[in-house]
Amino acid sequence: MKRLQNRIAESGITLQIAIVYAVCVWTMAMFSSGTFHFLLPQLTCFVASIYLLVELSNSNALLRIRSRMVSSTYIFLSCMYVGGLETLLDSLTEVGFIVTVLLLFKTYQDNRATGLTFYAFLSIGVSSLLFAPLLYLIPILWILMYTQLQSLNWRTLSASLFGIILPYWCVSLWLIFLQDYSPMTDHLSELIDFQHLFDYSSVTTEQVLVYLFLLSLTIAGITHFWYYSYEDKIRIRQLFGFFTFIVLIALAGIALIPLHFNWLISIAIICASPIVAHFLTLTSSRASNIAFFVIISLCLLITAINLWMHFLSF
Repeated sequence: MKRLQNRIAESGITLQIAIVYAVCVWTMAMFSSGTFHFLLPQLTCFVASIYLLVELSNSNALLRIRSRMVSSTYIFLSCMYVGGLETLLDSLTEVGFIVTVLLLFKTYQDNRATGLTFYAFLSIGVSSLLFAPLLYLIPILWILMYTQLQSLNWRTLSASLFGIILPYWCVSLWLIFLQDYSPMTDHLSELIDFQHLFDYSSVTTEQVLVYLFLLSLTIAGITHFWYYSYEDKIRIRQLFGFFTFIVLIALAGIALIPLHFNWLISIAIICASPIVAHFLTLTSSRASNIAFFVIISLCLLITAINLWMHFLSF
């Protein structure tokens, strides 16, 4: 029996409505902060992320039915954290991460896909030049390539190393020409900066609301998916295992190092979106129909609260 939540999830205009909603949120955020022109690059990255997630969902058939709920869910969850819309570096690294995931998924059970692996890790390597802690994702991606994508061998491992090293090699040549190595050493020193472990002094109410809501949604989505995982193909289970592992690592990372909330929450939202979309799209009970509208209402409420606090801060 199809309920209203299923009609919305399967509708062709769901993504368009989500985009209109995003335009409204971005417009209010821009005018409340008075930095309209400075947020245009971030908005460009946001649009690129939506396009890449549409491609990720379509090319991998993440949902068993034709639906735009993965990208729509991403829009609603991303707009909920208004403070994160303003950081250009986080927006750029977010795009780089989606590119990496998109390319890695194409290597599923193909341990000869050295080209795709190289470009996937090149994207992470370039992004890590903007934010060094992204390098911590590399061993996690290797583990997931071995366990979930089944594409890791000595060829793809070598390709990934070349992809990571290439941007640093190019930058190092320039620094050698300048005879100034301090930018690189200062940049990499962020990897061993553990002073901010469990330092919650900079945590805001907005971040707490977003984190708790996303954590609750993620747990519900993961529980639902793995309980009904037998209905999906093995490949989809493996890909969702990839998403599950990274989103849990990202949420745990926020609890450990709240200072890196912005980039960790963006990665968590990217990986949580397919999981939450699967839950919202492929359930059809009376309880899930009620939960669907409760989730949307809470998301809108948190967004409104965060926009109001954002407005008051300027």
